[in-house]
Amino acid sequence: MAYRILVVEDETETRELLTVTLGLHGHHVETAEDGRAALELLARRSYDVILSNLRMPGMNGEDLYRRVEHGWPHLAPRFVFVTGEKSGGFQTQYGGRSVPVLTKPYSPERLRQVIEDVVARDV
Repeated sequence: MAYRILVVEDETETRELLTVTLGLHGHHVETAEDGRAALELLARRSYDVILSNLRMPGMNGEDLYRRVEHGWPHLAPRFVFVTGEKSGGFQTQYGGRSVPVLTKPYSPERLRQVIEDVVARDV
């Protein structure tokens, strides 16, 4: 199934790679290079999934998640963090909710599975 996915990533190569990879799977992808640009897109459009880098200059992924929780609470269960940091875990806790974490590098199959998992959540 095709989903509308917002990719929030400050690294150009990673943003482009995610766009191509997700597009090859039939998803509709829009991108933002930081949290503020993501909020502007969220104010105008609806998305099924948000993939956000955890560490970005300015508004980082954690701050963006908190804004999504308040402004678009239906999207909080559909939020996925992406990071290059080796955290050892596949999820983190925010406001009592588990948020999936994709650690770079990850396979296209892992990306697909995480998207399917968050879409399957009861929202």
